[in-house]
Amino acid sequence: MRVVIDTGAYRRNLAVLRARLSPAQLMAVVKDDAYGHGAIQMARVARECGVSNFGVLDITTGISLRNDGVLGDGVAFAWLFDANDDFEAALEHHIDLGVSNVHVLDAIAAAAAAKSASSSSPAGSSRRTARVHLKIDSGLHRNGAAPHEWTDLVSRAKHWQDQGSIDVVGVWTHIGEASDADDNASRDVFEAAITQAHDAGLRPTLRHLAASAASFERDDFRYDLARVGGFTYGIGPGSGIGPADLGLEAVMSAHASVLRVDKSAGSSVAVLDAGYLDGIPAWSLDPEDGETGSLPRTGCDVLIAGVRCPVIAVGADTMTVALGDTASAVHAGDEAVIFGSHLRGEPVLQEWADALGTVGEEIVVRVGSRAEREYRDS
Repeated sequence: MRVVIDTGAYRRNLAVLRARLSPAQLMAVVKDDAYGHGAIQMARVARECGVSNFGVLDITTGISLRNDGVLGDGVAFAWLFDANDDFEAALEHHIDLGVSNVHVLDAIAAAAAAKSASSSSPAGSSRRTARVHLKIDSGLHRNGAAPHEWTDLVSRAKHWQDQGSIDVVGVWTHIGEASDADDNASRDVFEAAITQAHDAGLRPTLRHLAASAASFERDDFRYDLARVGGFTYGIGPGSGIGPADLGLEAVMSAHASVLRVDKSAGSSVAVLDAGYLDGIPAWSLDPEDGETGSLPRTGCDVLIAGVRCPVIAVGADTMTVALGDTASAVHAGDEAVIFGSHLRGEPVLQEWADALGTVGEEIVVRVGSRAEREYRDS
């Protein structure tokens, strides 16, 4: 199995999103190897398009991208780490750090002080000041300081900023996107946190609350910066909403080859060279009733010879699909599109995600991490 990454589609998605978010800036999220699309390749394209902010999730990814040179003078923002991480390396490679608690903040300040003390340059010429974004937990409970801890965090941040160890450049949060009411409540918590930061003497210039869906739908949630991951790759938010509904294009398409065609008196099937070892979710019909299972019988199709063929089963390294009236037109060696672009009439990722009760990001990360990648610029 192989996947094709359309960098032209990625460019066009970035253009759509940047225009929609303006005047807020777009942070292109490239975590999890850019959701299986290839972090270095996608970051390079985004930088060429003028994107200057990148969400990298962890310090290691940020360092890798910085060392590769694809970010230039752009910002790499990491937020998944603990107090034992290598913050001196993060400082050396100019990684912005999302901070949720005093313990991590103190560790970052200590690393900054150590970097300054170890410098052989003239005093003051190479001080390492960490750029940090303080995170408030506004209700999602995906790290962040709880509201009752926020005062201590901003007070400690002001102390270290006055010492020259850190520079508080941002305040941020994650929201649940469960309902407008819940999201409005999260925004209220976020606004209160910003006010408290200002009252403590901090002057962050980057406020960011929204990810893909919220930033796309609500201009009042965009603030200075929006962290957009799935939408940049043409991955919809779920519940039947795909890229066509958003004016976006799928960047990844997944392809398999027909290994053989098996014909019997009542039916014909094609066996493809893709299975759960390639990242396609495992599934087979329940022998009890022939219709139930995690993947509904008519829930997912592949495209062969211009015709959609329903999936029957996904095994370790093969997938079986029903051919029906198309059997005579399908032969060993033909290509099957597992998911691709609605612009070409192919099954789209959202169909698979909805049928499996998951999100598109889960599927592309699994598929893209294993399969051979081919890059095209349409």
